[in-house]
Amino acid sequence: MSAEIEVEQVVTAAQTAEASALFDEVWEIPSMVPHEVIVASLHSGGYCSIARIDGHVVGASFAMASNSGTLHSHVTGVAKAHAGAGIGAILKNHQWFWAQSQGYKAIGWTFDPLVRRNAWFNLVKLGARVVSYHENFYGELTDSINAGDRSDRLYVKWEVTPTGGPPSGTSVVVQTGDVVVPTPKDIESLRRENHQAAIDWRTGQRELLQLLLRPGALVRGFTGESEYVISTI
Repeated sequence: MSAEIEVEQVVTAAQTAEASALFDEVWEIPSMVPHEVIVASLHSGGYCSIARIDGHVVGASFAMASNSGTLHSHVTGVAKAHAGAGIGAILKNHQWFWAQSQGYKAIGWTFDPLVRRNAWFNLVKLGARVVSYHENFYGELTDSINAGDRSDRLYVKWEVTPTGGPPSGTSVVVQTGDVVVPTPKDIESLRRENHQAAIDWRTGQRELLQLLLRPGALVRGFTGESEYVISTI
């Protein structure tokens, strides 16, 4: 993309409204993250940023303050017309540097383990590490992306160092003793086109991950074939 992407930290009520509107647009649901929630979170030490191209908001990221040493990144979204332009990575890097300036040791967030592009982004591009698996984390969701499925989530942490810049990852190679867990090509389309097949994917992946992610197991990363690699030794 030749147009310049500008990221600004949200500080005004007008900016919070723009961020909230962007989230509504991406998830196609009213009040995905109400602007008053963003305002309250910022007042309590939270974080929000928006990305613009030619003055138009094309992405936003929102995180909640924490006293655990890990900033909780609740949501990051990019307008569909600008998907794949690197805006998500730019927003996450901006968030990382803000977390560094605030003394955080990590940034944590959840994502749907069935969405392979998000797994690739989080584990390979950013180098975040999987900490835990949560069944139906948010309960029933009604937005256009998640409706009709249970909200199972992987929770990841992205290390924040006191100096330097954001880490990155790489795809991993399966080794002896590893177990792989596959992902569907496009779970969001599958939910719309074949609901039962999407449910079967959820059920099957959940059973595998819950079985494999016992104490001592480790999600080593994600392969070039879009599989989670788990070391159970």
